[in-house]
Amino acid sequence: MTSGYDDYDDNDKPDWKEIDRKKDRSKHLSEDKPDAKPKSPKKEWAQKMYLKEIENLFKGKKASKEHSSALEEIHQRAGTKKFNTTVKKYLKEYGLPDDWSTLFLILDYKDIKIVKKAIDLLVEMSAEEPLTKKEGLKSKLNIIAMTSDNDDLRDAAEEALENL
Repeated sequence: MTSGYDDYDDNDKPDWKEIDRKKDRSKHLSEDKPDAKPKSPKKEWAQKMYLKEIENLFKGKKASKEHSSALEEIHQRAGTKKFNTTVKKYLKEYGLPDDWSTLFLILDYKDIKIVKKAIDLLVEMSAEEPLTKKEGLKSKLNIIAMTSDNDDLRDAAEEALENL
């Protein structure tokens, strides 16, 4: 006759280390360990700077400090006698701007061809802009359509209004 004590195997009994590990683990987390350590702030900053430099390579001249100051000058000269010469200088150096606010200011430029291009770009960009900017563009285009002496510009403004 065998006793219950003889049937007991020491291998079935968990050791204390394993019992402690099970207690320390949260039941709400998965058993998988994360593959990568969280990035340090220094590494995140370096990665952001690296990506910014890559983006600047694709922008070319428009990523420079000179470009930023030229844009700022357009905004400062809006509504003054020097506005047209400032825009002309900018366009010669950088071409049409990429940002909404500067393109919107260019709608007051004297060269009809440039204004028409700015209208086209603003209409394209309007899908991604908030309603307030779209309404501002509609108002500006209405003013151009009503007050412009140039038939081509008036037609371009009216056509853009239909597309908005």
